[in-house]
Amino acid sequence: MIVVAPATAWGHSALATVRASGDGVRDLLCEVVTPLRPGPWVANKTRRVAFADATGVFDDGVAVWSPGPRTYTGEELLEVTCHGNPRIVERLVSACVSAGARMAHPGEFTRRAVAAGRMTLLDAEAVDLACRATSDAGLQIARTVFDGTLGASIAELREALVFVAAELEARLDWPGDDLATMDDTSLLSRVAKVGATADALSGSQTQARLLVDGARVAFVGPANAGKSSLFNAMVGAKRALVHQLPGTTRDVVEASIELGPLKITLYDTAGLRETQDPVEQAGLALAQEVLEGCDLLLLTVPVERWGDTDAMAVPSMLQETPRLLVCNGVDRISKQSRPEGVMCTSAVTGEGQRALEDAVVAALLGDGFVTDTLRIASRRQAELLSEVSARCAEVPDALRDAGPAVAASIVLLAISEVDGLTGADSQEDVLSSLFARFCIGK
Repeated sequence: MIVVAPATAWGHSALATVRASGDGVRDLLCEVVTPLRPGPWVANKTRRVAFADATGVFDDGVAVWSPGPRTYTGEELLEVTCHGNPRIVERLVSACVSAGARMAHPGEFTRRAVAAGRMTLLDAEAVDLACRATSDAGLQIARTVFDGTLGASIAELREALVFVAAELEARLDWPGDDLATMDDTSLLSRVAKVGATADALSGSQTQARLLVDGARVAFVGPANAGKSSLFNAMVGAKRALVHQLPGTTRDVVEASIELGPLKITLYDTAGLRETQDPVEQAGLALAQEVLEGCDLLLLTVPVERWGDTDAMAVPSMLQETPRLLVCNGVDRISKQSRPEGVMCTSAVTGEGQRALEDAVVAALLGDGFVTDTLRIASRRQAELLSEVSARCAEVPDALRDAGPAVAASIVLLAISEVDGLTGADSQEDVLSSLFARFCIGK
């Protein structure tokens, strides 16, 4: 079945691209596209064309027809570029549907590429990462898949596990032939190394998610604490209204900023307090909804109320959300009187703002963050690698208490989890490794 969809973002632009894929695309091409010069279609050659539907020609542009299997999807592929007006794109897609295509489902082109063996599941997820990354560091995570770095690391894990499985199978199937080449200590050391690497990669997902999707950080605290002033200072513009009267901020104000390697959506929320004002109550309710999805809270308390239990309280549903304590207005007291172990700021003088920004990055990414460390951003990948690590941890006890048969079955489970990352076949590779090493044809 031929599928069709816009391949560029919706909206007005200079150019837009529509993509169609599936057997019979060339027939579809002839119904929707008219070459401006006569002659046969040549594979992978750009050609000037006009686009027409039942009402006639409505635009012109260029088209490229590519036969499979050396295309993105592994199928016949048509990519046409038209003028970037949404109405033109709509008519072009509708013309393709009228000619026998159907609208593609989300991600269907990439899914067809995986099914055709044109890319692995790792590659497919990297396409998604590259499209939605909010920072250069997030883009770099996708690049580690495209340039083969992550794939090579996964392949090393798999190769080590296949070797261990082959060793254990040799002990099980030929116990008296001395075909195993590694003692228990060395074998378990290799398994432990695989487990540690898998665990480290799995644990990197939290950081990677923030680098790809960005972080959500919110100022919270009592009314009149200076949250809006600090918010404006970090944003670098007057986005939130500032006034000495409590309750000035009634709605949630947000802005996007960049801190270090992170894209951050920063929120200024209404001061937490009891109020009978229905508008302010609505603002507080909205703030709580926003706060539940935040990665970090900046609990801001005025210096005069520092230590006040009520002022430093957060709603029960936010108790598990990480937070930084910010004592604002320290310009009003002496340095000797300032609290220790917290962020001290002054919205008036700007004191502590840079330190607060650095502390936000450290709280989200950890101290000593290094950009070029290998990371994964997919929760699916993290869960599979966590299972690999767990299986590796089970091998020593299984080998000692139950023998090589049970240990081998656990290693095979670990290999199947690694295979879930890329879609490879585990059993066949174990057999291939075993037969290549041992002379089994005598």
